[in-house]
Amino acid sequence: MSSDQQSRSRRAGLLRLRTQPRRHTPLYRLWLDKTFRKLFAGGVILFVIWLMLLTTSLSTDGQHVFLFFLFIIYLWVSEAFPLPVTALMAGTGLVLLGLRSRDDAFAPYASDAVFMILGSLIIAQGISASGAESLIIRKLLAPFTASTYRLLGGIIIVSTLMAAVIPDHSVAAIMLPIVLTVIDKTDIRNHRREMVALTLAVAFGCSIAGLATPSGGARNVIAIGFLEQYGLRIDYLDWVVLAAPITLALMPLLFVTLIFANQLHNRSLDYYLPPAEPLHDRQLLALAILGGTFLLFLTSSSTGLTLGTVAMLGAIAMHATGVLEWDASRRQLRWGVMFIYGAALTLGAAMVDHGVAEWLALGIFGLVEGGGELLLFSVIILLGVALTNIMSDGAAAAVLVPITLAVGVAADLDLAMVAILTAISTAFAFATAFGTPPNLIVHASGIPNSADFVRNGVPMVLLAVLVLLAAQRYYWPLATGWLGL
Repeated sequence: MSSDQQSRSRRAGLLRLRTQPRRHTPLYRLWLDKTFRKLFAGGVILFVIWLMLLTTSLSTDGQHVFLFFLFIIYLWVSEAFPLPVTALMAGTGLVLLGLRSRDDAFAPYASDAVFMILGSLIIAQGISASGAESLIIRKLLAPFTASTYRLLGGIIIVSTLMAAVIPDHSVAAIMLPIVLTVIDKTDIRNHRREMVALTLAVAFGCSIAGLATPSGGARNVIAIGFLEQYGLRIDYLDWVVLAAPITLALMPLLFVTLIFANQLHNRSLDYYLPPAEPLHDRQLLALAILGGTFLLFLTSSSTGLTLGTVAMLGAIAMHATGVLEWDASRRQLRWGVMFIYGAALTLGAAMVDHGVAEWLALGIFGLVEGGGELLLFSVIILLGVALTNIMSDGAAAAVLVPITLAVGVAADLDLAMVAILTAISTAFAFATAFGTPPNLIVHASGIPNSADFVRNGVPMVLLAVLVLLAAQRYYWPLATGWLGL
C-alpha cells in the first residue's frame, strides 16, 4: 500500500471514530440528566445543613421537619419536578417520616382556604365563558389600552383598588382572564416580558392592596385576633388609616419596578373594543353570581359563612345556572394550584407542632436582643418577609404573630404596632410563586416562571420593606396620636 493510500485510510478511520456516537456509562448518562443534577445539589446542601443542626437544641423530629421543609422549598424553587407534584410530596413525606398523622398531613389540602381558591377560579371561568369579561374590560381598562405603560398602570390601579375591599385571591382570579384577553387580542402576545409584567401587575397589585384593610387578607384578621387576647382592639378604620397609605405609596413603586425589571418601552397598542352590545341572559347571570359572591365575602363575618363556603356557593351557582359547563370547567381548571397551597399549610403546621417556627424566630430575635426598637422592628419585618416567601402568607402570619407579640411584651414594645408590622410584612410575598394565592393564580397561567418572580419580586420586596419602616418611624406616631391608640 502506498503512503498516500495509508494516509487516506488513517483519515477515514479517524473520521469514523469522530462520527460514531459516544457510548457513555450508565452513571455518566444519569449525571447528564438535569433533574438528577438538581436533586444531587439539593442533597449536598441539605446534608451540610443537617450537620449544622446536630449542634443545636432543636429536637430530632424538629430537625427532620426543618430539613424536609427545606427540601420541598428547594424543589419548588429549582422546579426539579412540576410544582403540584412537589406539593403532593409534602403531605406524603410528612406521613412517611412519621412527622404527622395521615389526617393531619392531608387535611390542609381540603382546608377552607383551598376551597376558597378553587371556587374563585371557577367563578372566574364562568365570567370568561359567558363573555362578561369583555364588559368588565370595557368599563375598567378601556381608558388604559392606548399604550403599554398606560395598560400596566391601569392594571395596577384596578387590581389594587378592587383588592383593598375584596379578598385578593378573588380579584386575581377575575383580573387574570381579563388581562389574558387583552394580551391575546394585541401583539403583546409576541413580547414575553410585556406579558410577564402585566400578569405580575395583577398578583403584586393584589398583594399590596391586601394589607390596606382588615378584609384584604387572612393575615390581617389573624393579627387582630391575637391582639384581642392581649385586651387590645383595632377596628376597621384604625387599620385603614395606618395601612392604606403604605398601599398608595407602593403603587407607583410597583409600576416603576415592573418597567425596569422587564426593560419595558412605552409603545402604542392597537386594541379594538367592539361597540357595546346588550347583555345576554348568560352574562347577566354570571355578573349577578359574581356580585352576590362578593357581597357574601364582605358580609361573611356577620352571616357566619366561611370564605371557602362562599366561594364554592358561587362556583356551584355558575354550573347550576348553566353559565359554565362542567366538561369545559374540569378541562381548563389548573387543579395543581390547590395542592400547592395545601402543601404550604401542612408544612407550616408541622413546623409549629414540632417547635421549628418558634426555634427559628426566637433564635433570630436572640441575636439582636438589646439592639433597640428600630432593630427589633426591622427584624420582625424581615422575618415576616422571609417566611411569607416560602410558605403561604396566612400560615406565616399564624406562625409569627404570637411569637412577635411575646417578644413585644418582653421588649416593652407597642403590641398593636408589632402585630400590624408582622401582618403587613407577610403581604410582601413577591419573590416566589407559592407565597400567596394571587401569585399561585397568576403562575397557573403559564406566563411568569419562578425566575420571573425572583427578578421582579426581590427589588419590590426591598422597596416595600423600606416603605414600611419609614411609615412605622415617621407616619404611625402621628396617626396613632390622631386615632388615640
